[in-house]
Amino acid sequence: MLNTLTSAVIFGAAVVSAAPAAWGPMSNWGQGASSTVSSYSAGQTPFSFPLANGFPNVSDATLHDIEEAAHGTLPNGALPTEINATSAIVLELIAFNELFEVAFFTSLIQNITSNVEGFQIDSQVLRSFVLETLIAVQAQEELHALGANGILASAGRTQIQPCEYVFPVDNFDDAIGLARTFTDVVLGTLQDAQNTFATDGDAELVALIGSVIGQEGEQNGYYRSLLNLIPSSNPFLTRSAGQFAFSALNQNFVVNGSCPPVDNVLFNAIPILGALTVDTANILLEDQTLTFSVKSSSTDFSEYSVVFINQQNLPVVEPITNVKSSAGTVTFDAHFPGAQFIMDGLTIAAVTKSAGPFASVPEVAANSVFGPGLIEIN
Repeated sequence: MLNTLTSAVIFGAAVVSAAPAAWGPMSNWGQGASSTVSSYSAGQTPFSFPLANGFPNVSDATLHDIEEAAHGTLPNGALPTEINATSAIVLELIAFNELFEVAFFTSLIQNITSNVEGFQIDSQVLRSFVLETLIAVQAQEELHALGANGILASAGRTQIQPCEYVFPVDNFDDAIGLARTFTDVVLGTLQDAQNTFATDGDAELVALIGSVIGQEGEQNGYYRSLLNLIPSSNPFLTRSAGQFAFSALNQNFVVNGSCPPVDNVLFNAIPILGALTVDTANILLEDQTLTFSVKSSSTDFSEYSVVFINQQNLPVVEPITNVKSSAGTVTFDAHFPGAQFIMDGLTIAAVTKSAGPFASVPEVAANSVFGPGLIEIN
């Protein structure tokens, strides 16, 4: 039946040749700051699809193998044959992100199994359990991508195909730290997806996304434990928005110009913000001044503000100070009230065109010029 996920994911599409990805030099992305310096420019070989099993185009037999590795199956209930246009964009963004995650975990597994320098794990017991965990996660992410594209196929919408990717880390610990940060962003963005489905007439998808949020949360608790952090970061996780997630993916991981034309439906729908780098490193839970930088030909930031999004609280708006410009890079400062508002976990920073006030994260995203700057505190 075409209206089940199991059958809807078996579809043909153009693919590119596979290439193992070497990993690039470590940036400070997600290490208390945000970097947009692609390791591709430093000579990293981009990761490209398909995988050895043919993913993202899989046979029935291959799908069964993926499900066994994932410890579960695609949902086998009826799929919607019609969805709202906004819901379609949300599902396309989910598929876009899941394809990146499959690439990331595939490459990480390969680096560990090949004992690439920086990815060796001395304890064989720990190494075996890490690989067992990551192999399951990789398969689960494959099903997430196939599931999102399966719903799009059932509804007659465009299915997203993979791009080429780079990963700005060169060792296991930093890779896990990076996984923790992008999973934090995913957890916030899926909240936005649920809200869209609930308000745009596709409420039947809300529970499905809720199950994915739970799965991603289980993942992140494990990554945090590997980093010697408590498994749960906050009582209420930070809300994000699709524009922040899409911008972060394209600023940090997607090789520019590598996405197939079919993905233009997403690029035409979601604007990519200017990159915002958090220059201050090792940020602690304190009230302090943070320094940021952007690429801009204009130095007039008089109407702009820095907005901080943390947990489920109202966005915090702070004025921009100490603006300086050199060779097309503008640096500036903003007060970060970390201790005042107990801004633990993920904080998303954005530069907005006005001082608001902003009642919600979508309002911040719609008003943003640069972002997201990703700050992790625990």
